[in-house]
Amino acid sequence: MHNLPVELQLQVASFLDVKTILSLRKTCTSLFEFTHDRSLWLSLISRMSHVLPRPLSESETATLSTLQLERLIKTAMHVEQVWLLPRKDTFLIKQRCDSDDIENSIPRVRYLAFVSDHHLLSLGSEGKINLWKINNVFAPFAAELFVTYASSTWYPCAYHLNTAGSVLAIALTHVELVAARVLTISLDTGGSSESGPPVLVTRGEFSIFPPQVIRAIDADLELALLSNTALSFEVVNWRTKAQATVALRANDPGDLWNGITAMRICGPYILVFRMHTVEAYPLPSHLSSGVGERSDILPQLTFRFPHTMTYRRVSLTKTTCINDDESEIYGLSALANDLFHGIFLFYVELTVHPLPSLSVSPLGVRPMAIPSPQFIAAPLPEDLPPPLVPPVPFETVHDTRTFVSAWALGDYGKRGVWVARSRSSMIRTVVAFTNPRDVRNTSEEARVWSDGSLQANVDSERPGLINGQVVHDTHDIPLQDDITVCAVSDTTGRMALGSWAGSIIIL
Repeated sequence: MHNLPVELQLQVASFLDVKTILSLRKTCTSLFEFTHDRSLWLSLISRMSHVLPRPLSESETATLSTLQLERLIKTAMHVEQVWLLPRKDTFLIKQRCDSDDIENSIPRVRYLAFVSDHHLLSLGSEGKINLWKINNVFAPFAAELFVTYASSTWYPCAYHLNTAGSVLAIALTHVELVAARVLTISLDTGGSSESGPPVLVTRGEFSIFPPQVIRAIDADLELALLSNTALSFEVVNWRTKAQATVALRANDPGDLWNGITAMRICGPYILVFRMHTVEAYPLPSHLSSGVGERSDILPQLTFRFPHTMTYRRVSLTKTTCINDDESEIYGLSALANDLFHGIFLFYVELTVHPLPSLSVSPLGVRPMAIPSPQFIAAPLPEDLPPPLVPPVPFETVHDTRTFVSAWALGDYGKRGVWVARSRSSMIRTVVAFTNPRDVRNTSEEARVWSDGSLQANVDSERPGLINGQVVHDTHDIPLQDDITVCAVSDTTGRMALGSWAGSIIIL
């Protein structure tokens, strides 16, 4: 093989796995040089895209060195191989809180998230912020406390990493709920010996009024989204103090409560997740210079889940965007739990151009407790045509009656995790899973409900069973140490678990 031209060597390498290719380095100088050829690793990136946490564009791979490309593939393969294997080793990075009033208090860890793949962020309920820097998957585990913050008057409530992945913004509210503050930290220079220790910088403050709650922030647009009441929500620019009130659509008859559970800015829209619906509202363009003026008037869009489904919290992935001369489409995956039906994974697609529309595609389901039909289209308004006949219930073996205390998706929706225990046991099990369907092909493969009508492909596959594997369990722990929040990294395969009492471990 060493006498062949590089073009033929690449053809031969297309039949070899990575382990075999790496072993060629030990044979001769010619093949050693070939295995360090950039074109080889570019071809492997293209061929092995299924193991990567997300597809890479040509512009992204163009900026990566040969060594970085090789490391990317080796890491992705390693994570793919060990992802669903049992994890016996746990790493405690934060001790539990031993205060006397812990049983009557709210959870000590409110939010837990991997940011930039190599950082773990914890937002505490008592004004505490911790950011750890985590080493790569091939080195012995280490977590360095990168940033720490504590305040008795300002409590963290939301975070956002900017598009470049270089600046992390964190929103805090005053203990008396009269003001909000936004802090930022640079992830590029913080921690280097020349720049000194990383610091949180105040970027803006604005007034709030009870019962306003900050649901989301956007570091690029400098906007905060606040749920107000069941009738409206607020959008605030923390730099200019400009704000706007957006009226929510009225609840459908029979809805006892349709509260907001999550919010996300997607281009010219604000995507609002509620207990029974997903809704999209035009973003007031005057609030940020990053939102361009539009000549057309965008409509409000709504998708409704079946009346039997209630999602009190959802875990969202990062937003993807297709924006060219012909289309402008935003998409993200969401993992939700219904107390009586189980775990549901779905994909939300918001089309702005050429024709505004909102659709939800079921990707997977893990029935629990009560037999769960697969997603069924919600009743449409009387002035719209009736939907197609709903599909036959998804026939699977249901889990025993199980309580799920925490669940999370990775940033790219490839992997997820939930923590559960049966009603008759004190054993907590950590269940990991891989997305049962490729998100990128969702709109073509899965059954889709849109805001206008039900589109169906009779030959399409049904939502796959979320085939979760137990990777860790804990025995004989009190309820006050129950796992209430978790996080997962698609890139490294690491999981983080936060307990009611404030301890944080990494698996």
